[in-house]
Amino acid sequence: MTPRGSSRILALASLALGGCLDPAAGGDDASATAATAPVTTDSSDTAAPSTVAPTTTSDTTASTSTGEPDPTAGTTGDPPADPPDLFCPDGPQGGCAAQPGAPLEAGAAVLSLVPNCWEKWVDVDMDNTWKPADDMLLDCGCDQKCPGDPGYVAADEGEGDGKLQPLYMAGFGHDRPAYGVRDASHGLVGAGDGLWARAVVFRQGESTLAIVAIDTVGLFNNDVEAIRAMLAEQGVDLDYLIVHATHNHEGPDTMGLWGVDLFTSGYTPAYRQQVRDTIAAAITDSFEDLREVASMKVGEVDVSTYHPRGMANLIRDSRDPWVVDETISAAHLVDTEGVPIATIVNYSCHPETLANDNFLVTSDFVHALRRTVETGSEWQTAPGKPGLGGPAIYINGAVGGMMTTLGVNVENPDGETYQAASFEKADSVGQMLGEMALDAVAMGEEITGPALRFAAKRFRAGVRNTNFKLFFDIEVLEREVFNADMPGKEEIETEMALVELGPIQMLTVPGELLPELALGGYDGSQIKADGVPLIKPENVNPPDLEAAPKGPYLEDRMGLTYRWIIGLGNDELGYIIPEYDFQLAETMPWINEAEGNHYEETNSLGPDMASLVDQFADLLIAWSQG
Repeated sequence: MTPRGSSRILALASLALGGCLDPAAGGDDASATAATAPVTTDSSDTAAPSTVAPTTTSDTTASTSTGEPDPTAGTTGDPPADPPDLFCPDGPQGGCAAQPGAPLEAGAAVLSLVPNCWEKWVDVDMDNTWKPADDMLLDCGCDQKCPGDPGYVAADEGEGDGKLQPLYMAGFGHDRPAYGVRDASHGLVGAGDGLWARAVVFRQGESTLAIVAIDTVGLFNNDVEAIRAMLAEQGVDLDYLIVHATHNHEGPDTMGLWGVDLFTSGYTPAYRQQVRDTIAAAITDSFEDLREVASMKVGEVDVSTYHPRGMANLIRDSRDPWVVDETISAAHLVDTEGVPIATIVNYSCHPETLANDNFLVTSDFVHALRRTVETGSEWQTAPGKPGLGGPAIYINGAVGGMMTTLGVNVENPDGETYQAASFEKADSVGQMLGEMALDAVAMGEEITGPALRFAAKRFRAGVRNTNFKLFFDIEVLEREVFNADMPGKEEIETEMALVELGPIQMLTVPGELLPELALGGYDGSQIKADGVPLIKPENVNPPDLEAAPKGPYLEDRMGLTYRWIIGLGNDELGYIIPEYDFQLAETMPWINEAEGNHYEETNSLGPDMASLVDQFADLLIAWSQG
């Protein structure tokens, strides 16, 4: 059968869906971080950290439950009348009646997500490309054990058949099969690297919530729904589940975009089931670990104050205007015996430091960050910091724009600098961020008796991207499409949620939010980097900042002290871009990029997403203030 949209196949064949590869950055990290004609910035010349005091406002706006945004919606207006679909305590779905005075309980678990079945290979000619004629296949089957290897029992699936059983890595390009898992022989702190499902569950009275962070490029909402159904069948008492993908570009394809070619999914049914099973198991293991929370320390620090170059030492915004979130936040939970339960860290950056020439599975800088929080940092000459114990759970924030380590010249406390992609660079970034998370906890406030509340709302979003429509049609992307027989009216269903944990307010966003939608910064106030312009002088098509939204912005409208964005929360719908600067190329839109910095549009659902996120965020915020 000829799929709808097949007339575009020849054009699409030229499109390399690079996920989040910024073409200007290059896989070898060759592009410069700074540029000429700088504007005045807020970065400090000192190395001491400082705390950040967010502002607050209660303005809300109207909402819609369809893929058509409300044309009257903005950042002010009447609170929406439409309530959340689910909330606890005392939600309309029942099962989570309020129990005043009930203590908060929490438990955590960590399980491996490295695929169970795949084969390794050796890059004999060292050209960073799998070529069967030139490279060596370790044809040992699913278990990667051949005769003579320790633990070998018998031949298993695929062993000795002369065909590679690939683990296709996601985030940059097609046909990128992994040839191993990073270990202690690579980088500064390689031991314990890999891919993980890290879960934390909370229970207060009858209200139960699970948050699971997975080291993958993304996970669609249909997978999350399937996991919820599995848990219900198992009798797990859970009111709401959030699955967050850290957006790791150095692990398996979990969406379908990065297989052997453009039209073949790299997300195998076997690994899909493994991902679902592992997330469900991590949740049940966390329930077995449930303990009363005696105290929770919460804090945040300004990353830009740790180096003379400010944020430019750790991150780059590849799209004008330069807007970065300078905050790293952390919450450390301890039980009544003084034993750590978990530490949750929130920061915003693409885990893609190893770039596209890496073929070793790794969780990128996130590994070193979590390792530092758990067991402490280790430098070659500089002193390290002790860790807090217990599992660390990393939650990525507003990573659109895009927030990246590619092209950044990183200087670590040893005085070593790294620009090109390397494990040393990833470990340097991760350990420095981990030390900042430790400072956030050390300087944070201690919360006793934190309250737990949460709410969620499902809605439909219009599919404007014609490439996405084609991939849905041919099932490279497995997603239910509504109004599929109505061109221009196609929709998919997604969701957003708001969680309150003591003074922390977490908002899930179903994709890669550009940070200016959360923070503003169109006036240059969010540069926080030395020598970096708000708009690159060589940009031939700069954004019209006079047309940018005036605010209050998303985090301004959130109500509690610590405001966390959970990017890629329960879905990955691509980049979420301010509508004023959403530009498509005149020829072959959605494939070609418009002049200037407009890569993100080609990997977005459409220009309506920013408005929808605003509307449903305001619905949830209004509920929290009611």
